[in-house]
Amino acid sequence: MAVRRSARTSLIIWLAGIAVVAASYRFNFVGRVAYAFEKGKLQADVEHLETILPGDVANLEKISHSFSLIADAVKPSVVHIIAKSTDRKLNDQMKQMFGDRAPIRPRSGTGSGVIIDSDGHIVTNNHVIADAEKITVSLYDGRKYTAHVVGADPKTDIAVVQIKAPHLHPARFGDSDKMRVGFLVLAIGSPFRLDHTVSHGIVSAMERHDVIEDIEYNGFLQTDAPINPGNSGGPLINTRGEIVGINTAIATESGGNMGVGFAIPSNTVKLVSNMLKTGQPVVRGYLGVSIRPLELDVAQSYGLSEPAVLVTGVLEEGPAGKGGLREHDILTAVDDRPVRSSEELQRVIAMTDPGRTVTLRVLRNEANEDIKVRIEAQPQNFSTRTSLSNIKRPRDGQDADASAPNSAPTNDQDDTGFMGLGFEVDTVTPDLIERFNLDRGIQNGAVITQIDPLSEAYDAGLRMHYVVTKVAGQRITNKDELSAALSDSLLSKGVRIWVRQRDGTGFPMVLRKQ
Repeated sequence: MAVRRSARTSLIIWLAGIAVVAASYRFNFVGRVAYAFEKGKLQADVEHLETILPGDVANLEKISHSFSLIADAVKPSVVHIIAKSTDRKLNDQMKQMFGDRAPIRPRSGTGSGVIIDSDGHIVTNNHVIADAEKITVSLYDGRKYTAHVVGADPKTDIAVVQIKAPHLHPARFGDSDKMRVGFLVLAIGSPFRLDHTVSHGIVSAMERHDVIEDIEYNGFLQTDAPINPGNSGGPLINTRGEIVGINTAIATESGGNMGVGFAIPSNTVKLVSNMLKTGQPVVRGYLGVSIRPLELDVAQSYGLSEPAVLVTGVLEEGPAGKGGLREHDILTAVDDRPVRSSEELQRVIAMTDPGRTVTLRVLRNEANEDIKVRIEAQPQNFSTRTSLSNIKRPRDGQDADASAPNSAPTNDQDDTGFMGLGFEVDTVTPDLIERFNLDRGIQNGAVITQIDPLSEAYDAGLRMHYVVTKVAGQRITNKDELSAALSDSLLSKGVRIWVRQRDGTGFPMVLRKQ
């Protein structure tokens, strides 16, 4: 009897369990319980939001309202540009294949621009309108006009086009020199043909150089405000609603925004666009020197606290030569404005009106001097890329002599080379001058014959066939003098040496051994 009762009880429990499970599936008890918990959490979050002080919310709303006001004020000054041209090569190929029935296909590019005066002048990037046969400008209110090119300056990637239209809204320009890293900015443009798109971010860096190979004068503002294809030529705006830059390029591996964009500073844009509006070529200042950067470690060896610019050559008949500038002078400022790189000096001089006299602060023989130079106009076809004024130290793994043989030590000594510095030297002789094709002005010194590309000497800038001529101010005429001058105590602190390249150009560097 007891066994029957036990079996009956088990059966009842088993059937009840099935009923509970079935009911759970039918009425979703688990989901309802989970929802109840989630609803309670959401209610708690809402109640937490209600504890935020009204003043804090008001501050956020003020920022949002300010951004909206800035965008509303500037958008009427921003235009969408479509530049069309004929792809003649493709059309010729189509005619060969299909004859006169071949479709004619235009090539179309898109970008942005900024209205800069009531006469209809619009500034944009040169690369937006380059080679265009037809340029269409769309205004914020929907009006469309055909524009013509007034002038273009590939060296800064700035161009000015013009439309004939009433009731225009010119933009206001700000002072890009007053921008600082961390300042809030907005970008407006036509990314992917979505005109008058607004994004925001901050200024991420100042004075970015060597961003675009074919732009000679840059000093870009870097921003993380989202910029995409089609934003080129559009404005970068400060919190006063002023244009502080013209968006020009992005660093990307995907083709779209990755948080690194670049804008031409507004001070450069104003200067160049005002010249382009006249229809005349852009006139730039000219100094007549060859230069190279004096990096921080070398500058510090001269007692300077910041990088500077070394003069490696002076044209006697040029403005600098006439003013008394000398080879090996170290330039630290122009009219009390510090210059910390070759590119910065080039840009400052280029933007200086010819005929104006500037004061160059130089370090000469360990003493500061002020030299007055009257700037002249750049010669025709002048280029910083190929001219006397753009001799740069090799970097990014590029040797000064790309055709030189393997630079790693190949002698029977250990891998540390001469005095454990990672290179080998020999005394300069007529035979080595001929073999290494050294400048005939190099008569003595210690020439680098091998160098380990992983050595500290290589990282410092030393290369094959450089000739060491000085150590800590002491003249070096041969290998033994170099060995005697390089003591361990000097090398541990870092010693300034003077080298000459194969073309005779001389400059200092700091040699250090751990």
